[in-house]
Amino acid sequence: MDSMKKRNLFLGITCLLVVAIVAVSAVILARGPRISSVEVLKHNEDGTLSVNDLNDGDMTIPYYDIPTNSYKLDDFRAEGNGVITYEGGDSYVGINVNYKAGEIDWAKVAESGVDFAMIRVGYREMTDGNIVLDNKFKENITGATDANIPVGVYFYSKAVTNDEADKEATFVLEQIRGYNVTYPIAFFWEYDTKDDGSVDQSSRTVQCNGEQVTGFIDTFCSKVELAGFETCYYATKSMAYDKLDLSKLTNYDLWYAEYQSKPSFYYNFGMWQYTKEGNVPGISQSVPITLALKNYQK
Repeated sequence: MDSMKKRNLFLGITCLLVVAIVAVSAVILARGPRISSVEVLKHNEDGTLSVNDLNDGDMTIPYYDIPTNSYKLDDFRAEGNGVITYEGGDSYVGINVNYKAGEIDWAKVAESGVDFAMIRVGYREMTDGNIVLDNKFKENITGATDANIPVGVYFYSKAVTNDEADKEATFVLEQIRGYNVTYPIAFFWEYDTKDDGSVDQSSRTVQCNGEQVTGFIDTFCSKVELAGFETCYYATKSMAYDKLDLSKLTNYDLWYAEYQSKPSFYYNFGMWQYTKEGNVPGISQSVPITLALKNYQK
């Protein structure tokens, strides 16, 4: 190809790129700045939604007639110390801890500005199915409350029946008796995976489907609510969209986990865990950081 043809080809490609950029810019200008993290593109005939997700692009999600995420993107602010806050309403920075966090200087944690702590009560073993008390639970909940840090608790479930989920709720309620728990009691259920991301076939939960897990959440949370406590359930984007029936869980807050600078989930959530690698004075190990987006102590 001679130099003239190359030049003409280059100019042709350049013109096409300019036209494309102008067209995209016109669309963005016509649409205005993005306000929502998830924008609905269309309602599909099969009852799903086609959406554009801030963090994951175009995707199809289930549609439910339930409250949606109304948080404004621009109101999420990243502070210099890695903390994210929300300026559009209530915003409280919390941590969640278990025995793996080691010895915690709760006075230093309080001084650092942590607003609340979610403390693991215990867990059910992934193979044998025994319920085990977290060996730092009493130490952690006592230390946090003595330092005047409001607390919630969570249970790491491997329930495979509603009856097991009910027993887990009973166990948690027995363990927290005598403590002032003002943040939610959370149900934390997830599939076990290997290091390569594949499902761990040795886990007792491997055969559970989304309908069953939705039932476990409802069983646990309804019993906790009857006892007079706030409840929530933990889920990632894929778990919430692909497995759970969110329409059956509207009585409970979602504790949403997505490790990004801004959360992008179509439906409403009360708490957002945005990192597993938070560094907090008084704790030698990294811990997950959660942003509560409502005042649970009212």
